[in-house]
Amino acid sequence: MGVKINFDGMNELRDGLSRLPQELAAKAAQVVETSAEQAGQSIRSSYPIRQTNLHPGPHRKSPWYPPGNLHNRVTVSNQSSAVSARYAVKSAAPHAHWFENGTGRRSTQSGANRGSMPAAPISERMIPIVIRVRSRMVSQLIEIVKAAGFTVGES
Repeated sequence: MGVKINFDGMNELRDGLSRLPQELAAKAAQVVETSAEQAGQSIRSSYPIRQTNLHPGPHRKSPWYPPGNLHNRVTVSNQSSAVSARYAVKSAAPHAHWFENGTGRRSTQSGANRGSMPAAPISERMIPIVIRVRSRMVSQLIEIVKAAGFTVGES
């Protein structure tokens, strides 16, 4: 793996080397932020919105998850520092893991069957969406580094 940067004089070399980290970091941070926002939006748009209202009542004591709760609880948070660009994409809905992974046969303590929930289709799951967006992000980051004159080796 080699690095090749062309400069005409010592002043240009010093100036170029001093600007390089900030320029690369700014471009990379923008790519990371855009990718995180795209992942969040893709996940929100793939999650279904239930059309019924399941209110708690005398026979339903479990919490009420309003329609769109799965969709609305996807968050993108900035966790960047002075030396890194980092964003977290999370689903804070308490039942998101049921939707993503499905459930086995469920029953009450008295043995009443409550059925099972199948896992979501691959196209609606969070992790495959994030993997696709992250792959595009890495490609864009590689292009930024190449455009700066660095050689990127395949690993």
